[in-house]
Amino acid sequence: MKRTLALLLCLALLCACAPTLAEGSERYKAVTARFNGQLEKGAVVNVLENNTAIELGYVQQLIDAFNEAYRDQGVSAQIMDIDQYSDLATDGPYGYGPDVWYQANDILMKYATKKHLLPLPIYSLESRDLIPQNAWDAYRMQMYGEDFYCGVPINVQSGMLFYIESMLPDNWQAEWDLNQNGTPDFFETFTALYALSQDIQQNGGKTEYGYLDDLVDVYFSVGYALTYGAYVFGDGNTNPDDIGLAKGDAAKGLYMLRQWAALMNNTEVLDKTFAAAAYAYLAQGKMLCTITTPDVKQMFIRAMVNTGSWTQEEAEADLKMINVPRLPASADLTSDAWQDTILDMESKTVRTKMMGGVNGYGISAYTECPNASLAFVEFATSYEQVMLRNQVLGITPARSDAAAAIGQTDATVQMIFDNLNEGYIDVMPAINETAQIWTPGESFLIDLCTDAFRLSRGEAELYETIEKIQQGLERMVQQIFDAIHTLA
Repeated sequence: MKRTLALLLCLALLCACAPTLAEGSERYKAVTARFNGQLEKGAVVNVLENNTAIELGYVQQLIDAFNEAYRDQGVSAQIMDIDQYSDLATDGPYGYGPDVWYQANDILMKYATKKHLLPLPIYSLESRDLIPQNAWDAYRMQMYGEDFYCGVPINVQSGMLFYIESMLPDNWQAEWDLNQNGTPDFFETFTALYALSQDIQQNGGKTEYGYLDDLVDVYFSVGYALTYGAYVFGDGNTNPDDIGLAKGDAAKGLYMLRQWAALMNNTEVLDKTFAAAAYAYLAQGKMLCTITTPDVKQMFIRAMVNTGSWTQEEAEADLKMINVPRLPASADLTSDAWQDTILDMESKTVRTKMMGGVNGYGISAYTECPNASLAFVEFATSYEQVMLRNQVLGITPARSDAAAAIGQTDATVQMIFDNLNEGYIDVMPAINETAQIWTPGESFLIDLCTDAFRLSRGEAELYETIEKIQQGLERMVQQIFDAIHTLA
């Protein structure tokens, strides 16, 4: 009875407050006609989920809860045992693909634009008004002059800096907090972090490195170009003929990467497999800090517990996640005294932008149970499930009510929300052509960062100046342009 009354009240509120398109245009209703509210009896919804979420046990909890809730209605769900980067265009038509797929917006939307995902009746969803429009826009697609949405957002992704508080230098409050704000200077500006990292590598410390990271991952590293005025595609990331990755002072951001590669002097930073090793490296003290996304927080915690030096509770308290430090306005990590970037932060530094994404659920156009699939998506994006997903994985929810609740005890959630709203997270373009930036981008970053090792190998440097980096960026952009138009 209580459940029924709550549902009726929710529906009444939605009807009273929903946007004009809650009823939908005739075309909108026609496009989403497969979603008629009639659950397909006996349907088994095949769910393709994130590997980390499966490994840490969250997905099984979600499946079990859904199956219990829908037991009386003859509907169930199961985890698909296939790669999370499945090719829906190949698998779907033959019945091998998922019914429901959890992925980043850029991956889902490249299938949506080819009509492999269904436009969803989002205006009738409970979460419609609880998810910010800029998160919905990551799944927006124009058809027939109207906006349609092919995914339901569940969490916001962006690069964040992770560190273990007990591994901070013992003298940081006396030597590395010039502005006396309680935050270590080396987590406020990259210039200060470079200085600390150099000191640790030369003189030793609690860790072997200060900052250590994979420098060739386009998702994270392109943010430094965005900070200095670059963009991915023109017209709000909708025009693939205008590739802006070499625009503005983009080369400045990548010059900084080359400096890091030289300081780290470690070929591991030239390999994307570094990400898999990062959890143990942080826990074992090989590095003080690294940059990755919020949803892998529990992977760091598990690695800390596995060392035997922390309990689960101690690890959760000791691991910290904060904004990526500000970049030097000059882009040269060695030209400005690190102290100046702290005491004159507004003129000496710029706030860092990061590329980000919105992960969510899409429904396959090849599903035989669209209504059961939508029921699963609604269940998985409910307040209770989003809160549990945060508890197990450390995600930043797209739902404002969940974000507000978590933000009372976890300031990083509000921090990420603010970054998104203030334009310091560039959400990956939701167009098919985005797929063409990754391979040329990674090839260029590997070539750029390898430059730091060329002299020691008796080879000539290729990117020792910002001007040469700019030329390399322009070649990369031409490669992306050619790939897009060859594909077309």
